[in-house]
Formats: sequence, C-alpha cells, structure tokens
Amino acid sequence: MLARHIILFVSYTACLVQAQAQRLTLSILPDPSFNLLSGEIIVSQQLNSWGIKLGPISLGLDIDLSALGLKKREATRSRSRSRTRARLLHPITENDNKTDERREERRLLGLDLGLLNLGLNFGGSKTAQQSKSSSKALINLNLDADLSGLFSWGDADNVARGERGDTEWFTYISIGTPPQSLPILPDTGSSDLFVFGPTCSSCNLYNHTSFDPHSSSTYKNTSGNWAYYYADGSGAMGYTSSDMVSFGEDQTVVRAQMDIAIATAVAGSDFRSSMRSGVMGLGLDAMSTIKSIDEARGKTLFSRLVKSKSLSENVLGIRLTKGRQARGVVYEEGQGQYTFGGIEENYLRGGREGLAWVDVMSQNYWGITMEDISVGSNSILSQDRTTPRRAIIDTGTTLIITSDSASSMIHSNIIGSWQDPKSSLWYIPCSTSYPSTGNVFFTISGRKSGVPIEDLAWKRSNQFDGMCISGVQGGMEGFTVLGDMFIKNHYVVLSYGSEANGGRIQVGLGDRTDVLPIL
Repeated sequence: MLARHIILFVSYTACLVQAQAQRLTLSILPDPSFNLLSGEIIVSQQLNSWGIKLGPISLGLDIDLSALGLKKREATRSRSRSRTRARLLHPITENDNKTDERREERRLLGLDLGLLNLGLNFGGSKTAQQSKSSSKALINLNLDADLSGLFSWGDADNVARGERGDTEWFTYISIGTPPQSLPILPDTGSSDLFVFGPTCSSCNLYNHTSFDPHSSSTYKNTSGNWAYYYADGSGAMGYTSSDMVSFGEDQTVVRAQMDIAIATAVAGSDFRSSMRSGVMGLGLDAMSTIKSIDEARGKTLFSRLVKSKSLSENVLGIRLTKGRQARGVVYEEGQGQYTFGGIEENYLRGGREGLAWVDVMSQNYWGITMEDISVGSNSILSQDRTTPRRAIIDTGTTLIITSDSASSMIHSNIIGSWQDPKSSLWYIPCSTSYPSTGNVFFTISGRKSGVPIEDLAWKRSNQFDGMCISGVQGGMEGFTVLGDMFIKNHYVVLSYGSEANGGRIQVGLGDRTDVLPIL
C-alpha cells in the first residue's frame, strides 16, 4: 500500500502575510518509484549525483593525489557536463570552453589541497574577508587574490543530489496568481527554486506537473539563462523568472515574491522516474545559481522571510519522523514538519535548553564542525587523520555519506558488513541490531548525536540474500553529509541568528521526545 508523507509548514510573518499566521498541513503524494527501483539503483544515483565514482575498489598506494579519485572525479564532472549540454541542445562556444577550463582548474586545485585536511576556509579578497560569512571561516588568510570560490564546501554547479530513498519528504507549494500547485522537495543542500516549464518536452509532463507562466498575472521574466549540471550526467536548463510563491490550504497565508528557474529541458533518468516536479532549495544564499535583480532580498524562501523581518524568530525547525520499518523493509513511510519562525519544544528533550548550538562554517551549506564519529564507545576519527572534521545538514540526501576511510572503519565494527568490490557499495546484515552491535554517533558541539544501528540496515539488497544496503556510504572526502538517515533521529534547527548571539548563523541539534534514547 502506498504511504503518505506529511510536512507541516508554520510561518509567523508580517509584511508577507495576507492572513493571520497558522499551522498549515500540506499533504504529500506517495512516489511509486520507491517500489519500482532497487536500493542499489537508488543509492548509486545518489552517490553519482554527488560526484562519487562507483566501481571496482582500488588498493593502489601511489602517492599521486589522483590515485584517490579526486582528479578522476573532476574529469568525470567535466565530461558529464559536456554530454549533458549536448543532450539539452545547448551550444558551446569557445569562450564557454575557456571559462569551464579555468573553473575546472580552480576546483581541481581546491579539491587536491583539501585532501591534505588543512581545515581551511579561505575568505578570499580583502573585501570578502570583511563580510560576516568569511569571518566565520576556520582560518582566514589575508590574500589579495579572490579565492572564495576555491575553498568553499561545494561547487555551485553540483549541489543537488538524487533525493530518493525509502523516506523522502516532499510537499506542495503554489506559484503564480492564481496559484498553480506543484510537488517539490524542500532541500537544505541547495539554494535554487526550480520547477518544470510547460514547453519542456523532456520533462515527461504526462506524469509530472508544470508551471505555466502565461497563466499568472504576477509573473515576470527576468531573461536570464539558467542551467544545472549533475555529476551523473543528468541536468536541466531553462530561464530565470520571478513570481509569487505561496503555501497553505487557502493559499492566502504566505505569499512571497521569489526568483524561480523554469526548465525548458531536462536530461537523465532521475527526473523521469520521480513524481517530483521541482526542488525548493533552503541552503545559504551564496550557493544559489539564479541571478537576481535584488540580491539583498534573500535567495531562498527561508532567507527571504528572514531578511523581510517576517518571522518571529529567524529559525527553521525541522522534524522528519521516520517510517515504520524492520530489517530493511519500510512498512509505512514517515511524516514530518518544517516550522518557519519557530521551534516545536514539545518534541525536544529538555525543550529549547536541550539544543546544542554550533556555528556554521561554510559559505554555501549549513556546514558545521564535527569532532568525532564513533561506533558505540569506539572512536573512529581518533584513528583517522585524513577525514575532515566537518559535516553538512542536508534534507536532500537520504543517507549519510562520509570519507572512504571513515566508512571502512565504521563498517569494521559491524559484524558481517561487506563492501562489494564491483560497485564499492557497503552492505550490512539485515539482522544487525543493538546491543550486539553498537549504535553510530556523530559528536557535534561536544554532544554525541546517534543513529540506531538498526536504521543503518536501510533497504534490502536485490542482489545479496540477507544483506541490506548500509545507511552509511563512502566517497565523500571533503565533508560528511548528514542526510535524512541522521536528521530523522533528531530535531534540527537552522538559524540565521539574532541580536542575542551577534547574528551568528548556527545549527541547533537536539534529542527528540518521540525517538527512543540512542545508547
């Protein structure tokens, strides 16, 4: 039986609200692709779209940095972008090629140096260093050259991943006047609002929904070209626009003028098999690829509400409730709630005082310092000097993705775990349980935030009897991605700061009252 997800949005607004703010329930459509795709395909799409190359495990010990896959992965990105452009019939000029080559050189250098685990986040030019975002860098160096795009936590052209799995939370928003309803995925790991357009012949509109700008009286075409290229060879292209975005049952509670990308073409199987017709990015503004006429207004819905002083608090509370599952089989999908401008204290052990706060160190992602990873009482990072001590909060990624070394050490503590030499995917026995195997913890702001070992038996394998695809995978050498596997076990608060804390952008993590204590 197909299940339903629920996301509740609460927004306490002033200048953007046309009616008294109230708690809104937005129904979620089940996605048949969950039943059509094997776990191997889903996790492969997710890792590929992060730029993680799957394939035979290499044990080469060459000191050349390329042996660790960084250069190979960058070359794959470059080739996939070229192939995607061809699929989308996007002409390539000589200037385009030169620009891409320069961009690739900068990113390649950044990745290679990042491998040395320098823990640096260069602020860039002197002007950039005076900004609030660069002042939060781990180490600021006074450099005249603008290197702000070199040492960031992610590439602006590769920030959206495959958002698929047994637990995907998506909802409806409406765009235009009168409002047109579209299913979208709220994604804290990207910062663009992207929807299918009516002329997109490759968007499979027979089973997807598109936004028709000609039917909206508030629509504005900002005449900017837009393109998004994914590492797995998929992508989208179109044009930038502006229109009213609203949500609520009567579409009168929240209405905000937003920058939107409207796709005229998409490529890749990920778009075809999902019911989603767009993504609503909730990351930091710097990661947005849509050019805006008024950059000061805020690039994402969250940022726009904050900068317009429309929220009673500059916070976004996230509660993803896990589905009912056992041994790699999900019997009922979970629910959840996004609260703009407030925190659900009744779901927090200890209320607000139960939140542990940590400063955001990235200019793009909700990126934070991570002190350790452990399985039970066994510390992983104390034995691993190469994995960066940083992580991001990403609702657009289903699993937890960390470095190859940390992933290997985690699974070395799980009896019967196995890495497929052909695909490099990690598997654990579906019968894995506590206390015979310790739970996995991520130490952030001095507190150990756990994931039950049973949750790591994520989905039954279609290839190996009795084995489940692990909820932790490797290949991410720059930072650890704390996706829904982590988020659904905790209450997460994203904060743009207040006068009380000096306007510091922060992430708050707390234990949930509806989740059993993780020991």
